[in-house]
Amino acid sequence: MSRSIKQKPAMNKTIDVLVAGGGAAGLATGLALAQAGLTVTIAGVPETIRDDARSAALFASSFTFLDRIGAGDRLRAKGWPLRAIRIVDVTGALVRSPTTTFKAIEIGEPAFGWNIANAEILAELIAMAKETLGIVLLPGLVTTHRMGGGSVTAVLSDGAEITSRLLIGADGQKSSVRQVAGIKARIKPYRQVAITARATHARDHDDISTEFHTRQGPLTFVPSGERRSAIVWLMRPEEADRRLALPLAEFTREMERMSGHFLGPLTLEGPQGRVPMQKLVAEHLVAARVALVGEAAHAFPPIGAQGLNLGFRDCDALAKRVSEAFRAGRDIGSEEVLAAYARDRKVDVEARSAGVDILNTAIIGNLLPLDLARAAGLGLFNAVPPLRRLAMRLGGGMPVFGAK
Repeated sequence: MSRSIKQKPAMNKTIDVLVAGGGAAGLATGLALAQAGLTVTIAGVPETIRDDARSAALFASSFTFLDRIGAGDRLRAKGWPLRAIRIVDVTGALVRSPTTTFKAIEIGEPAFGWNIANAEILAELIAMAKETLGIVLLPGLVTTHRMGGGSVTAVLSDGAEITSRLLIGADGQKSSVRQVAGIKARIKPYRQVAITARATHARDHDDISTEFHTRQGPLTFVPSGERRSAIVWLMRPEEADRRLALPLAEFTREMERMSGHFLGPLTLEGPQGRVPMQKLVAEHLVAARVALVGEAAHAFPPIGAQGLNLGFRDCDALAKRVSEAFRAGRDIGSEEVLAAYARDRKVDVEARSAGVDILNTAIIGNLLPLDLARAAGLGLFNAVPPLRRLAMRLGGGMPVFGAK
């Protein structure tokens, strides 16, 4: 899948916003700001989109934002609805957690969200950016930046320099914007690697995302088409290396055995990806004329499909604060504006990051107290419907007040 980037930046003036990072979070933020009337350049937009078999289950909070910028229907058309989420304990623990199924209909929704291939998300957002006035797309990466009074000047990998009133770091876990801005990050590596893949299967998934909790991490099958699923399998690095070295048929049989053959015979298609796992949380979301969104600000294992959903909530919150300041004629990169964004996001980012870390630790910990706590928690969700509905709303980023 290829997209040619033809726009050229205006080098002789200060623009409103430079977004470092042409992934989903950077593109979505740039779109929201350009639609509000700001001049935006997005650097690091790939000219060729690589399909690594990864996908994102986008929930209600993401589509509230995506609908606002006009991307919701385009992305739904590329995805598959997730009407239920099932958790199955195959850890072999002495105290086994009960199988738990969360159904969207219980909270009055037709689906929790849609599962969409990362490559499709990127392709649609790039296409939208090319159609939007006020956006310039560049392939060069932001390598460093320097302050200059009421502006910030970034240097790109091709030597170009761009001056803006606000620099947004959306350049991933190894963010150069975060590092140059002096923002430290708390990093916790896990002895886990995620293998990503796609497969067709004999049985219908019934629009249910099924997560098998193994001692090395979850094995998750997320609906991505008719009798087709995206797969994310967390395991120890040495196991990932061993499995990826196997003949495809043998690798597939191991996956079928681990999941109890619940979808029947699997046929893997396309590439398999290998992604090391870590938890990363930036100590601050902002610095002088700099704001972080997406994986430049936070990253963690793909448990509960929180990653990109959390990133889109960053994009939404930052775009709102910056657009409000722009309409009011205030400095969009001021300490006041950026501090408000950081306050908006701090609790959500810290809580979600901690929650995923606790759950991942409980799954792989192999400790009786953790197994007891996990079993008790899922047992409560099964036994107390109001608590289960609350968990579903919180997990999907939905409002909880007024919930049935």
